[in-house]
Amino acid sequence: MKQDEVKTSKPALKMLNGEPNYGELIQHLGDINILINVAGVILKINTPTDSPLPDLSSWINKNMNDTLTIESREKLDAQLTSLSDISQTVTKAFELNHISIETGEFPVRYKGFKLSGTDTILLVGNDLTPVAEIQKKFVTSQLALEREYTKYRSYETRYKVLVDFTSDPIILVDGFKGLILDANPPGHQMFHLKKGKLLGQQLEKLVHWDGAVKILEVLKSDALANVTRVLSLKVNKDSTKVRIKPGVFRAENELCLLLKITPIKESVSSIGEFPEILKKYYENTKDSIIFTDKSGIIKYSNNSFLSLCNSGSDQLILGRSLSDFLARGTIDLKVLIDAALENGTTMPFATQFVSTYDIKLNVEITATKAFNDYGTFICFQIRYSSNVGKQNTDELVVSEQATQKIMKLVGSAPLKELVADTNDIVEKICIETALKMTRNNRVATAEMLNLSRQSLYVKLRKYSLL
Repeated sequence: MKQDEVKTSKPALKMLNGEPNYGELIQHLGDINILINVAGVILKINTPTDSPLPDLSSWINKNMNDTLTIESREKLDAQLTSLSDISQTVTKAFELNHISIETGEFPVRYKGFKLSGTDTILLVGNDLTPVAEIQKKFVTSQLALEREYTKYRSYETRYKVLVDFTSDPIILVDGFKGLILDANPPGHQMFHLKKGKLLGQQLEKLVHWDGAVKILEVLKSDALANVTRVLSLKVNKDSTKVRIKPGVFRAENELCLLLKITPIKESVSSIGEFPEILKKYYENTKDSIIFTDKSGIIKYSNNSFLSLCNSGSDQLILGRSLSDFLARGTIDLKVLIDAALENGTTMPFATQFVSTYDIKLNVEITATKAFNDYGTFICFQIRYSSNVGKQNTDELVVSEQATQKIMKLVGSAPLKELVADTNDIVEKICIETALKMTRNNRVATAEMLNLSRQSLYVKLRKYSLL
């Protein structure tokens, strides 16, 4: 049936227009009240003055299907079909999604009433836009939660694979309670336990410790000071010596202690207590001994080095570069480190040491390469120079040799040429001395003489020193 052929039922119009009380009642039934005929053509639309819906007057005389999404049209047809039954006068609540160019899309929950004695149907609807917005936010939050959960599972998988792949025993401990939170398979095997049996146990019950301070606090202090500690673990009824490297970190509000454990293989050796003797020597020798990394940053120092620096605490020394205490700074340090890394050790290197209070001392430094499971270190042994007089004698000899060469030139050329030749002699002597000090290290020699590498090679060719 065409829209221009549709005629509004007179009883229906009389019911709406002729009965003021009835019309006022319909006006306040819902957010939107629509009167349609059995063909679905909209006869009248009523919305309360405070309704959040836009103006829908343009829908009048249109088929309601033209204002619905495709899936909602089937719902409406099903409800209209149910009202065609003589005994059916009221529909169940059903939801429709309206859409049009003027209003956009919005959902409405309707209930249909067949008006008695007419062929018209009254649809009373409640706007579901606020509910739809809440549902949309809920779905968005749920999707975000799913993404975060997926990311969390990914991180957890990586953590498990990384820890289980590590061959060293690793134990994760609660930093407050001392309970074991996690351990990899080698960690369980070290205690001869099945996987998962180590979790929940107290760390103190697994370690032989008689100190006044709890072992948990000791290990946390070791983690902050980057110290490795040797302890005895309780394995069944036996004791096993291990080296524990602790690390401390926070995860949200939890303080965690990560312990990397390295078993110490005990073997019978003729050296007996030699490691203890070395430790005593390191602590009590008058020679200053320090260990640095490959860039010269001080990691360990004995008391003699603190005395040499005039420093009251190793906290003022650790973390600084050894070049801060050398007269020629990075030049001397680079010469020593390069020679130690290349040759394993160096001959005594004469230089000046500058203490915290700028007191300069003549010293001899020997550098030796050392390494362990945690990386490569350089051990520097520093002692007061006992051959300063010899160095001065050498300098006099060099000066005398230079003088003899100059004297031989006198009378053979004008003074101006003699001075130029003298400069060459002095320059050659300086380069030879620098090469001797750096053990023929060209890079260190160039830095010591403040020359570029190219300039140094030019001068080496000039004086046939290549």
